[in-house]
Amino acid sequence: MSRRSIKGWSVTGVIAAVWMVWALTGLIYTPYDPQAQEFLDLRLSGFVSGHLFGVDGLGRDMLSRLWRGSGVTVVLGLLASSLTLLLASLLLAAERSGPLVLKKLIQGVVSIGIALPVLFVGLLFLVFLEPSPGTLVMAVAIGSVPFGYRQLRVLWAEQAGALHVAASRALGARRRHIVRFSIWPNARLQILSLARLLFAVGVLELSGLTFLGLTGDPDLPELGTILRHNQAYLFQEPSLVIWPGLFLSGLLLVVHLSNVRGRSTDKN
Repeated sequence: MSRRSIKGWSVTGVIAAVWMVWALTGLIYTPYDPQAQEFLDLRLSGFVSGHLFGVDGLGRDMLSRLWRGSGVTVVLGLLASSLTLLLASLLLAAERSGPLVLKKLIQGVVSIGIALPVLFVGLLFLVFLEPSPGTLVMAVAIGSVPFGYRQLRVLWAEQAGALHVAASRALGARRRHIVRFSIWPNARLQILSLARLLFAVGVLELSGLTFLGLTGDPDLPELGTILRHNQAYLFQEPSLVIWPGLFLSGLLLVVHLSNVRGRSTDKN
């Protein structure tokens, strides 16, 4: 491994860690109450003393809302991507160990599911369940399962066909031993990379659904909801729309940089 890759590993890792910790800190601390309409006299004022990112149209401090919103977005994205990875893993395990009929059924359902937009899945969930952040997390998680399953299936096929795995089989190793000592050590970095990709996709899908106002709580401080609230002020105070967009883009950039780091480290 070269010095450059070690340096890239540490720099991007620190950036990602600092951003995530900063975002999650917003769940327990913000300079002002992100829900309170305490500064109506400063609404749409842009940068003023004590309000780094200005005050929105309802008199709420934008920094506090963006900070809390970043934390909420990260948590929802983590929940959705973790649930997607879990369900995709269970589907793959069922397909690998089940009868032929079950394999065909799973592959057929996944082929249909891959063509369904997550937005459509979210709307279907809202027909039967109350609008809430939890409902959106389930919709995004389940809507992303076909993609996650296919990626895991390809990854598993690559590892299962490797020479060292074939050697373990030839020596009479059991399936559990092969998975634990031959497949998992070589697949974990790729699975981590897939988890980061699912997180980024989940954040985008969730923010899209919240932007449409499907959270059940119109005042939820989440980046997509903040964008929705402030779109009416685009021409009066553009920064109210630009800042949440930049925060969302920054989150996705951090995830991308961590993925680049992981790939470059793996290659070296």
